Amino acid sequence: MSTQDAARLLVRTLEAEGVEYVFGIPGEENIHFVDALNDSPIRYILVRHEQGAAFMAEIYGRLTGKAGVASATLGPGAINLQLGVADATTNSTPVVAISAQVGLDRIYKESHQIVDLVSLFRPITKWSELAPRAEALPEMVRKAFKTAQTERPGAVYLAIPEDVESAEVPASLGPLPVNVVRAQEPSAAQIARAADVIALARRPVVLASHGATRARASDALVYFSERLGLPVATTFNGKGVFPDDHRNALGAVGFMRHDYVNFGFDEADVLIAVGYELQEFDPVKINPNADKKIIHIHQSPAEVDDHYPVEVGIQGDVSRSLRALADSVHRRFDVNPPAPAHHQPTDELRSTDRPPAPAHHHPTDELRSTDRPPAPAHHHPTDELRSTGQRIRRMLQEELAEGATEDGHPLSPAASSPTSAPPWAAATSSWPTPAR
Repeated sequence: MSTQDAARLLVRTLEAEGVEYVFGIPGEENIHFVDALNDSPIRYILVRHEQGAAFMAEIYGRLTGKAGVASATLGPGAINLQLGVADATTNSTPVVAISAQVGLDRIYKESHQIVDLVSLFRPITKWSELAPRAEALPEMVRKAFKTAQTERPGAVYLAIPEDVESAEVPASLGPLPVNVVRAQEPSAAQIARAADVIALARRPVVLASHGATRARASDALVYFSERLGLPVATTFNGKGVFPDDHRNALGAVGFMRHDYVNFGFDEADVLIAVGYELQEFDPVKINPNADKKIIHIHQSPAEVDDHYPVEVGIQGDVSRSLRALADSVHRRFDVNPPAPAHHQPTDELRSTDRPPAPAHHHPTDELRSTDRPPAPAHHHPTDELRSTGQRIRRMLQEELAEGATEDGHPLSPAASSPTSAPPWAAATSSWPTPAR
C-alpha cells in the first residue's frame, strides 16, 4: 500500500482551503511541515518573532475574509502566538494557528518544553484542540477553517505532536470537500416589526460596524440610507463601509470622549445598529440612559448589555436585511436634504413629515436651550457647528494641557512655569483656521 507522510497531508489540506501564505518560524518539531511546503504553491513567510506571525495572519484575515495561518514550534514558540491570536478573536477576525507539540510518547509526563498548549489557547480562541493521530488531520483542519470563518469569525488553534507530523498515512487519504456556510434570509416578521419601529421614530440614526464591513454590505447600506434619508455613523472597525464623502455620513464615533459625531446620537430615539459588536466600544457611549429603541441587524444575535436593549433583532444576511427593511418603510427622513439658496446647516436635522414651520420660526430654534443667553446680533447658532476643526483643535489643546501637568509632573521644565507658554502652543498657534 502506497503511503504519504502526515506533513504532506497537512499541506494538502491547507491547499484545499485556499491558503496562500503561512506566517511563522520553523523549529525542530515542525520541520517536516515546513519542508513539505517547499513542494507547495503556499508561500512560507519567515518572521522574526511568532507574535509578528500571528498579527500578520490576523491582518490577512481581516483584509481577505479568509483565515490567515500562523505557524510555530512547540513551547515558547507557540506561546508567543497568543497575543495576536487573542487580538484576532476579540476583533472577530479569522485566524488558524498551528503549532508543534511534544510527541504522544511523552505528552503524558513531565518532559522538556512540555506545556498544555490546548488549555492555554482555549480561553482566547473559538476552538482549541490537539490532533491525536495523523488520520484525523483532514477532519480537524476542515473544522478549524470552518469554525474560524463562520460568523462570528475568530481564531482557532490546532496542536500537532511531532510524532503525528512525521507519521505515515495511506496515500488515498486526502482533504475533505470545502462547504461554505451561506447567510440565511432575514425573517419577514422581524422585518415588519423593525419597519413599524422606524415608521414611528422621530430621529433615527444608523450605526455601521465591523459586521457590516465583513458582510461587504456597503452598497446595501448606501441604498438604505438614501432611500430613507438617514444619517450613518461608523465605528472604527466599520470605517470604509459607508463613504466618508457621502452627504449622509456622520463619520466615525469616538469612544474616548464625547466628540462631535456622538452629538448625532444625543437626540436619536431609534438606533439602527448594522453589524455592531460590543467589543468595538461600550454602548453606554451612545445610549447612556438606555432609553433608545435598538434595531440589531447582524448575521449573529446581539450580546446582552444594559445599554443595548434590542427592540427588534434581524438575524441573517446583512445586505438582504437592509434592502428588505428599506423597501418596507414607507417614510423618508430628510435629515440632509439638498441645500436651497437660503439653506442653513441645521436644515439637515428636520424631517420632511413635520408640519411647516411658522413664519417667525427658525430651524435652529429646536437646538437652542431655554437657559442659554440670547445670541448677539452677529452670532448665528450654526457657527458652532461649522467650526468643527476649531473645536477639535481646542479639545486637543485641553488634553495636551491636562497631560502636561498630570500627577504634578510637567512634561518639561518650561511647562511648570505659570508664565511660560505650554510646549504645544507654538505648534498649534500656526494651525490654519478652517474655512467657514
